[in-house]
Amino acid sequence: MKHRKNILVLLVLLALLGASQSITVCPGRASAATRTEPLPVMANGKLRPFSINIGSFGYKDTSEKYTVKAGKYIIARLENSGGHDVYMTVIYPGDQRPVGGRSDRVKFTREDQTRILWTNVTSMTKEVTIRMSSPALALVQATGTVSTGWYTEEDTIIY
Repeated sequence: MKHRKNILVLLVLLALLGASQSITVCPGRASAATRTEPLPVMANGKLRPFSINIGSFGYKDTSEKYTVKAGKYIIARLENSGGHDVYMTVIYPGDQRPVGGRSDRVKFTREDQTRILWTNVTSMTKEVTIRMSSPALALVQATGTVSTGWYTEEDTIIY
């Protein structure tokens, strides 16, 4: 009897947890064969375009510097890369080291993909830039946008 009560409580908690998840589906993009992936939507921030030419097995840093306030995100959208994978790493422009002292490469495996690159968990505003690389054997022209700010889980789109 005691086990049945525990199982019932667990099932109710799981049901409540599942019911509290809010999802907005992007019309025209959802299909049964499509994999689901959260797409961050900016609640605040200015979109700044980039266009970078990455050499074979090389990397290129953006010339733009991004100011990320404490607790905010830096989010990138890869719009076009000629079908090649692109990696983005947030670095300090002065000494070229990755933020947080480690290499957090974020992989973009397809075009029209938006990913969170870094969250400033410090108590200070940081000025950063982005290093882009690709394992492609050819020149890769990567284009897209970068924004700093925040997003909310309620704004997450599943496509």
